[in-house]
Amino acid sequence: MRTIADIDVLGDSELQRGIARLSLVIAGATVLLAVLLWLVLGGERSNVWWWVVLAAGSVVALPVHEVVHAAAFKLLGAGGRVSFGFQDAFLYTKTDGAVLSRARMVAVLLAPAVLVTAALASAALAAGRPVLAALLAGIHLSGCAGDMLMAAACLQEPACTHVRDTETGITLLSNRKGVE
Repeated sequence: MRTIADIDVLGDSELQRGIARLSLVIAGATVLLAVLLWLVLGGERSNVWWWVVLAAGSVVALPVHEVVHAAAFKLLGAGGRVSFGFQDAFLYTKTDGAVLSRARMVAVLLAPAVLVTAALASAALAAGRPVLAALLAGIHLSGCAGDMLMAAACLQEPACTHVRDTETGITLLSNRKGVE
């Protein structure tokens, strides 16, 4: 397979700035949505437990997010060993060079954004707390910015047929002959 591009999330400072910008945009949109919900719904009573749930839900979502990546790698056939790491405020899951089809890697990258966000929002909505649901979902999605940008890179490269997980990000690959 031919290498198209290496995406180094842990070492590319420009990419990290892009991740931070996207994260801040999502966080800002989340605050705006929460305020609008609060106004439209006539407020949402909060007490110390509401704030504890917001903080705890936001923190607990981080390791759960990585476990969902690990499960998705296993379910979608990555094989090999799945492990976890932490560097420069990034908690991450890695598979020692597993290669997946582009569609499967996009599913692995986006699985936590969909599943963890839905679980957080659903739990808060079930408790009758729509503002809390919006905040929990948005805070988690803002932490998914790196995954979203890597998935977008996979999808925006038409020659990409496969993706390799690397120690610091992903490598876009092509098995097409004659495609440059």
